[in-house]
Amino acid sequence: MVLIKLTKSYQKEKIAKNFSKGVENYLYHSQVQKKCADKLLQIAQNYSNSLPEGPILEIGCGTGFITQELLKKFPTHSKDIIDISDEMLKYCAKNLQISEQQKNLIQFRQTDGETLKAEPNTYAAIISSFTIQWFQDLINSLNRLINTLQPQGVLLVAFPNDKSFPEWKKMCDQLKLPFTRNQLPNTIELVQKLSIPLHKIYIYEEKVSINYNNAADFFKSLKIIGAGCNVKQEKLSISQMKELINYWNNQYYPKNIEITYDVTFLGIQLI
Repeated sequence: MVLIKLTKSYQKEKIAKNFSKGVENYLYHSQVQKKCADKLLQIAQNYSNSLPEGPILEIGCGTGFITQELLKKFPTHSKDIIDISDEMLKYCAKNLQISEQQKNLIQFRQTDGETLKAEPNTYAAIISSFTIQWFQDLINSLNRLINTLQPQGVLLVAFPNDKSFPEWKKMCDQLKLPFTRNQLPNTIELVQKLSIPLHKIYIYEEKVSINYNNAADFFKSLKIIGAGCNVKQEKLSISQMKELINYWNNQYYPKNIEITYDVTFLGIQLI
């Protein structure tokens, strides 16, 4: 088992630091991420019989939701496990239940999946959940990753799409405040812009809702797990944020508020 560290850009450094801060609380506050990781693994199982031999790359391992199950579902494939956050990577490596045989088949690398360097025909599969929405150049990055797949290799990703958090947007619209959620991918535009060799494609979207006691708890949960990192230039002032939270809470009091993630599950298999 190998642990390797590489460098990152300034903006990615900011993202990495946010996730590193949230590592200890991530498991408790990441119900949506865990549910979507489980769904992505179910989809991955459908490709088990057609997957070529060769390494499996996981981008953004986090605390290991997917990593542990990859060891069970694909025990004979070597695993290349990467994350931009050093703390997340260490946590994942420390808490995995790995047999002696599997230790020789897995390496951990601190690196950015968006700038990963790999030769064509390298990977049997690439899997990533709730990571690619952080890519700065999503289309070109996915094209590069797809080009590292072997024939019959598969790219499997799950990500919150641009229809996520309609409740948050509605409150901002009513108050005429900027909607400062980070930009998220539009599924159809994303697929249309990819330059993919001959392939089979799988697209599935699912709404995943979660309740919070109030709006402040929602924003705190994003911050706690590191997902509250705002990469947009436009931000709310303290007074605007207080206005948004108070208004949102008053609209639903005494009920909890509901937040909806619209999640895309995308599978691309070369033929």
